[in-house]
Amino acid sequence: MCSRLPLHIDKTTGMPVYIQFVEQIHLLIHQGKLRPGSLMPTVRSLAIDLGINVNTVTRAYHDLQHEGVLRLERGVGTFVTDNPGTMAQKSEMKKIEQRIIEIIRIAKDSGISNREIAQLIETHWRE
Repeated sequence: MCSRLPLHIDKTTGMPVYIQFVEQIHLLIHQGKLRPGSLMPTVRSLAIDLGINVNTVTRAYHDLQHEGVLRLERGVGTFVTDNPGTMAQKSEMKKIEQRIIEIIRIAKDSGISNREIAQLIETHWRE
């Protein structure tokens, strides 16, 4: 886990590190854990904390800037933009999160692993 942000990169999942990183940043924003104006850690510090390549973090920051999620202020730092997601998106994310918590509870009670649930979601997402 990253000491500055609640990020965790799992190199054993088969999911590319870059995708894990970008998706977790989006999730932190939707959850309100990264708020508009929040200063992001430096590329180098994140790469060290997460044990990943500096180029991976650089690419992710660059792509998140192009998406309008992050903004770079030269000589100052990288910040979450003032409008990284609409209120409707945040509301929907909260509903989804509540349902996911319920699914996790049911899965744990049934002895179904997180990998099985992830595979099930991935399969249905592609349909």
